Amino acid sequence: MTVRHRPAQFAEQHAGLLLSAAVITSLLIVSLLSGRFGNIGPDGDDVMRLVQVRDLLNGQGWFDLVQPRLGSEGGTLMHWSRLVDLPMVAIANSLSPFIGQDAALRIAYTFWPLISVLIGTCALVAGARALGGRTVLLFACLLGFAVLFRHFRFLPGAIDHHNIQLGLLMLSASCLLVREHALAMALGGAALALAAAIGAEVHLFVVLVAGFVALDWAITGEPAQRGAAVFGASFAAVLTATFLATVPPLDYGVARCDAHDSVTLLAGLTGGVAFALAVQITSQKSMALRFAALANVGAICAALVMVTGPQCLANPLDSLSVQARDLWLARVDEARPTVVYLRSGQLDEFLFRLGTPLAGLAAAAWLAWRRDQPRAQLLFVFLLTASVLLSLYQTRFYVFGQLFAVLPLAVFAARVEAGRFGAAVPRLSYPFLLLLSVPTMWSFAGSAFSPPPAPRADLQAAAACNPPAAYAALAVLPEGRVLAPATDAPNILLSTPHSALYGHYHRNRAGIDAALAIFISPPDTAWPRLAAAKVDYLMVCPADIDMRFFADYAPDGLVAHILAGDVPKWLAPVVSAGATTIYRVKAD
Repeated sequence: MTVRHRPAQFAEQHAGLLLSAAVITSLLIVSLLSGRFGNIGPDGDDVMRLVQVRDLLNGQGWFDLVQPRLGSEGGTLMHWSRLVDLPMVAIANSLSPFIGQDAALRIAYTFWPLISVLIGTCALVAGARALGGRTVLLFACLLGFAVLFRHFRFLPGAIDHHNIQLGLLMLSASCLLVREHALAMALGGAALALAAAIGAEVHLFVVLVAGFVALDWAITGEPAQRGAAVFGASFAAVLTATFLATVPPLDYGVARCDAHDSVTLLAGLTGGVAFALAVQITSQKSMALRFAALANVGAICAALVMVTGPQCLANPLDSLSVQARDLWLARVDEARPTVVYLRSGQLDEFLFRLGTPLAGLAAAAWLAWRRDQPRAQLLFVFLLTASVLLSLYQTRFYVFGQLFAVLPLAVFAARVEAGRFGAAVPRLSYPFLLLLSVPTMWSFAGSAFSPPPAPRADLQAAAACNPPAAYAALAVLPEGRVLAPATDAPNILLSTPHSALYGHYHRNRAGIDAALAIFISPPDTAWPRLAAAKVDYLMVCPADIDMRFFADYAPDGLVAHILAGDVPKWLAPVVSAGATTIYRVKAD
């Protein structure tokens, strides 16, 4: 009998490693079949991260985050944290003496995303263990694999910082499920602080998780004392350490708002320490007194934000010009609201993004209402509600909701399989509920009720631009500044010695405004604008989606004239690659 159950016992004991191995293997297979294994990820942010890492390896200062070849004169101060660069730099530096820097860097950016997988999958398994027995663990592994097995954020070469943030937030949430273990709570606080330090886009999740811990302690009191205290202290310590490690001393008093800065440090450090002290002092007092102490902590943090960075209460993107918001930001895919897919008839894409998070939210809310692990389920209600709302604002947040939904859906399916809900939810319906939890199934359902997609003639035509050949042709020209579509900027910086005026980075406001004005201005007005921006080359492909947009938007603009064959005399074609032509801008 013992021998018969040994495989099941092994799988249960090593579920984290098995799930990690399964997901990593599937990601490697997907990458190999696509022919992209060993290449940088296809997302522009992956390429720009590689540019940042390469500059650091080639001697750029640790605290120097200026990308000198992006934007107008003086470059663009990037808001990306060095914390994500560090593991890749460490891997590359350790291997460079043996295989050279290029090969070492390729290994670093290929395998770093897979290391991020370990954090997310082990967090899911730890959370499943905290929430239930073998069935919950099994279902969590199945759903976790279904969400992650070909997840574009974790594919080899995908080095944008969202993968590590996803793993850290999932780790923090899972650690909070066992508040009686001080070490787990300390790890949860540390993981949350790291996620906050890496990128400001997750600060709402950070506030929700920290707020959940605070409310849990205020309601529970002494049983939550130790865990809450170490959570606050750990959060404050790690947030401070990351600030000192990544922010240059001359910027200690600067409020950046879109990155780790003095505002996040003062609010997080003061909040964490003050909360830990309040926990230690008032845990054995009345609930009213605990809530009063918590209100004081919140008031102190709010006052610090109002004094040190009131502008940070607004959306940093609101400071963009109206033209930049309308002609640039509104057209960035990941920044658009998810309802755009519904309006355009892409029900499959809409349901793929929101189906699983909404199902997870419903499961968590149902379990909490039935007082089935209400504390844990309320945490996921908070996180999933935020994920859905943020996805409605910007579609890039849907990936957080899909991961957060795994545990409540696994618990709900396990309860159904055990017959906990009686006739209300038939026991044999659990396989259907598991399928309903898979994002791909929502996509299939949406496809069944959507008209077949029309052939994307624009994408087929854009392939004629042959970007790799265009970058290779551009690389041999004398060094200068290039004006090209924003999506080309990262590869221009990576593959050529040139600068790029225009890219998808909101701190590049001057470059964005200058580029948009040039594209839509009549030729006689565009020429002096090109001279003012010190642009040497203009890269144009008539099939490019951006070029066609600007031509349609401004029929009398420079791009429209070029696409119509009316090229101004002050533009001299110097090289062509596919459908792309690179023009030299004459000085006079």
